[in-house]
Amino acid sequence: MEYRKLPHGDEQISVLGIGMGGGLHKASPKEIESVIEKAIDNGINYFDLCASGNQIFEPFGKAINGQRDKIVCQMHFGAAFNEKGEYAWTRNLEEIKRMTDWEFRALGMDYADMGFLHCVDEISDYQALVSGGVLDYIQELKSQGVVRHIGFSSHTPSVAQHILDTGLIDMMMFSINAAYDYEQGDEYGIGSVSERAALFRRCEKEGVGISVMKPFHGGQLLDAKTSP
Repeated sequence: MEYRKLPHGDEQISVLGIGMGGGLHKASPKEIESVIEKAIDNGINYFDLCASGNQIFEPFGKAINGQRDKIVCQMHFGAAFNEKGEYAWTRNLEEIKRMTDWEFRALGMDYADMGFLHCVDEISDYQALVSGGVLDYIQELKSQGVVRHIGFSSHTPSVAQHILDTGLIDMMMFSINAAYDYEQGDEYGIGSVSERAALFRRCEKEGVGISVMKPFHGGQLLDAKTSP
């Protein structure tokens, strides 16, 4: 496995990571445990905890029990679940606090390596997170050591640039794959090629890590029928 150092930290992060937002939540608890354990055994240490279903957290916690120091986790502040345990999202601070407490208990963790403002695709999203106290909450958790680094996830270059202006960001999660360089206006490949390239160059210059989501566009790039 290859690793890259987080510019604003000492973490050595595997170039491959595993996200909880795909179909993994449909697997049995034992299968989830097995996948995470096998990933760690093979050198993968980076895990995104924005899950498609809330049943994934307890088996994930069991899989990392006794080896928390081997992994790097990013937790999303604003990702939530409905009454059926399915993915949802919220900008309400009290709901986010309750969800954060629940996730830590379910995972058996007492800190997150990355604390992300979740899915900030519009300026209004960012403004709601700031005015609602969510950014202040993450900064407070960082001062307590409960969050080690502040980051955000987005699909929109102009919004990402605005958030980078705060100077608070150590990691950005962004949608990147080859298809987005050929087509503008996709739901997730937002912005022109030049806008996206300028954002990535800025991150490199300022030492902001990039965590890549949708590298295969939800599997479409692996299928000749759906790949451009």
